[in-house]
Amino acid sequence: MVEKTKAKIAKSVCLSLFCLMLAIFLWYWLREFFYWQEGRIILDLIYLIASLSLFVVFSLVYLTLVENRKIITTANLFMAFSFLVFFLRENGSWQNIVAVISYVVSSFIVFIILNSVNRNLLYERKNSIVFHPGKSVLKAAPTLMMALAILFSVVFYFNFPLQNKQGDVEIKEEHLEKATKPFGGLINRYIPVYNLNMSVDQFIVLTSLLGLPFAMGEEEMGPLIDLEELPEGVVGYLKDKGIYDLDQSNLMQQMREDEEFRNMFFKEIKELTIEVSPYLVNRYRKNLSENWGLELDSKDRMGQVFARLINSKINEIPKKIRDLFLIFPSIALFGILQIAFIILGFLYSFFSWAVLIIFYKAKFYHYIKIAVEKEEIEL
Repeated sequence: MVEKTKAKIAKSVCLSLFCLMLAIFLWYWLREFFYWQEGRIILDLIYLIASLSLFVVFSLVYLTLVENRKIITTANLFMAFSFLVFFLRENGSWQNIVAVISYVVSSFIVFIILNSVNRNLLYERKNSIVFHPGKSVLKAAPTLMMALAILFSVVFYFNFPLQNKQGDVEIKEEHLEKATKPFGGLINRYIPVYNLNMSVDQFIVLTSLLGLPFAMGEEEMGPLIDLEELPEGVVGYLKDKGIYDLDQSNLMQQMREDEEFRNMFFKEIKELTIEVSPYLVNRYRKNLSENWGLELDSKDRMGQVFARLINSKINEIPKKIRDLFLIFPSIALFGILQIAFIILGFLYSFFSWAVLIIFYKAKFYHYIKIAVEKEEIEL
């Protein structure tokens, strides 16, 4: 009997330690993924999904089989709060107080849910006439997955991909390009001068030619180029389209509606920029810099400039308000995770049931028959 008890405790401890190791791997890859390392995001996501899958599958097995309260409580405590080792400090400094409190509360929720799932599974084990592990883990999986969805959403909130370490929004040119590329045609219909590949000077020449006020200042300056100086290719193209009146509104309308003309016009603007007065361009660039509150160089690409302008305008909003708005993406992520985890919950339950069968075949656990006394009433 003593030997049997020792073996039972040894198996419980081994299974608990194995799940603790899987939890540590999960928290590690969760941290690596939310570093948003360029070139590694897909790989880190694969590792995160793999570690999540192993943790959930074996946690359901562990919560089903282990019944020693001291072992289960201690193991759950370490599983839940080992998360804090990876997230409370970053680059040698502590996270802000709000993040610390949120992480601690999230870990406590995971701890409570692990214990709750274990109690429910043990209750079914002890009170079912015939215990069906597959059905039990299927019912337990959604609760465990919900706890992880909460935790992931909290981590996402404090590690938003478009924020730097100081908490300021930092949209990069590649983010802007990827976000706007699918809507290029729609954007150009409303903002025909939108082109991320132009230089600042080309943008100035283009907007000046179209009469747009972006680079205008208080002091009146001569035009960089007159409409009469348009290249023959542009004039000929417009005439072929039946447009003989070369005014700014016609040019803008044609840029909105005709992609071929827009691309040709951008190429011609590139050539025209070389010919305009450097003195006037410098003055216009200074005006644009003052109007947008940015330091501009002639070699800057408009993709970089637009990204910096967006960052500047967003970061003018007080940080408390910005942080409040970040709640909405986190809530959206929680909803998406809940939907995804419903599907994954079925898969993980199936694999947990398969592992339980393997453990049974390997004689890691066994079934025992218990005589049950039943009370009835009769006349």
